[in-house]
Amino acid sequence: MPFFKSSRPKKLKDQNAPAAHDHEEHEDHLHIYGGVNADGTKMEEVGEDFSSEKTSTGTYKITFDTTFKGNPVPVCTIYGVDGTSYKSVAITEITPEYFTCVTSNPNAPADCAFTFIAFGDAK
Repeated sequence: MPFFKSSRPKKLKDQNAPAAHDHEEHEDHLHIYGGVNADGTKMEEVGEDFSSEKTSTGTYKITFDTTFKGNPVPVCTIYGVDGTSYKSVAITEITPEYFTCVTSNPNAPADCAFTFIAFGDAK
């Protein structure tokens, strides 16, 4: 059973933007989230609007179906119960279309499941 239910990517109104009647333009924000298994496949029912692939040991490329206006801010967290507390995840590349991250143990890259959320301006 998934730990949270998937939903469509959300466009969030900038909380600091003037009300529509005060100003004709405002920034929309987009967030895309999901889960990736250690083998690089998407976790079932955990997020959508992205694809994932494992490109080498511990290295994953997350490609967004909806492109951000500029580079988003992705945040990743290791997912698992046994033997994952000593692993880490680092984001190594960010573009409006995708980001790349590396999961590792204290000695070297290692395959590990993780979850992510990416925030940024919508096109």
